[in-house]
Amino acid sequence: KFSVALWQYYAAICSTLTQTYLQSKCPRFAVSLGLSGNWIEIAYGTRSGSVRVIVQHPETVGHGPQLFQTFTVHQSPVTKVTLSEKFLISVCSEYNHVRTWQVPRFRGMISTQPGSTPEASFKIVSLEAVDSTFSYSAGNDFGPFGEQDDEQIFVQKVVPDTDQLYVRLASNGERICLIRSVDGTTITSFCVHECEGSRMGSRPRRFILSGHCNGAIQMWDLTTALEISKKKDQPKRSVGGPTADELIRELDQCDLSNSHCSTPCMSPCPSAFSGSIIEPNAVGRLKPFNVAFLNQSAAAMGLGGP
Repeated sequence: KFSVALWQYYAAICSTLTQTYLQSKCPRFAVSLGLSGNWIEIAYGTRSGSVRVIVQHPETVGHGPQLFQTFTVHQSPVTKVTLSEKFLISVCSEYNHVRTWQVPRFRGMISTQPGSTPEASFKIVSLEAVDSTFSYSAGNDFGPFGEQDDEQIFVQKVVPDTDQLYVRLASNGERICLIRSVDGTTITSFCVHECEGSRMGSRPRRFILSGHCNGAIQMWDLTTALEISKKKDQPKRSVGGPTADELIRELDQCDLSNSHCSTPCMSPCPSAFSGSIIEPNAVGRLKPFNVAFLNQSAAAMGLGGP
């Protein structure tokens, strides 16, 4: 909760930021704002793929925001940026490619020593149908979710017609858990919600709410899943998103045939994963860039032809 004066100051900073940095340099961008005490931290991404961090600390009051650091690792427009207490997380439009950096702090403020260091690089692949609507995107936003001072997560829904979600750490992409519909129905939308703790002083509990094709809503305890994943006796997690086998099972829910006859070939076609690259004319419902990604993955796993 902030005072009216602080919100007015914040509005003035945002106006200065827009006029000075954004209008002339990056007409399309994603912004993350951090307010703590009497300093402000802003991270934004540009159409060219750059990620910039701007700060205004108490010692610079009276001056405009100062450019703190620039990261030029993405090759596509940046669509999401989050600056948390420990990490800077950015996502670009190329298959939701995520890059993260550790952010060192001294007395709560971002520090230049030893400087931000790369943490992880991974993708939150989400294949969309050709006739996807805006409401679908709004109800299936993958995140990141979480407060700036808490562990943030991504929720990955690989294909539109699926009964499972992959919950992953936003900092490194590792899998926290796999959510599977209890009744096998398709998950049509989801969101992450926080509820205040029942005990005085207890931290809010986080839940994932999933909506299903039959009109039901299922509720999942995310806080407990995070606590279990942090236990030292848990095996080291190396898997993040779906494995090759899990991806094939997910694609079994997709129509990969362009046949319009009354008895189409079973989908996916057995030849699609039996040692050949997916042909463009063999796919009817997936977007061309999704097909390109599947071909790339197949080639990387050695499934492609010559």
